[in-house]
Amino acid sequence: MASLTLKDIPMELHAQLKNEAAANFRSLTQEAMSRLERTFQIDAALTTKRDQKWIDEAIASGPETPLTKKDMEAIRDRVLRGGR
Repeated sequence: MASLTLKDIPMELHAQLKNEAAANFRSLTQEAMSRLERTFQIDAALTTKRDQKWIDEAIASGPETPLTKKDMEAIRDRVLRGGR
C-alpha cells in the first residue's frame, strides 16, 4: 500500500481533523482517508448529475438532424485547414 505524508497542515485544520477522528473512533490517518474517499464519492455523484442534466437538455432540445456527407466533408475540410 502506498503512503502519503502531509506537511504544513494549518493548526485549525489539524485540530478539527483530530476532534473528528476522536468522535468517530478513528486514528488521524483513518479519518483523513475516510474524508478523502468521501470527496471522490461526492465528485462522482455531482459529475453523474451534471452529465445526466446535459443528456436531458440535449434530448429536450429537439430531434437531431443527421449530417449529410457534404456536411461531414465540409467539417473535415475546415478542421484540416486549422478551423478557419
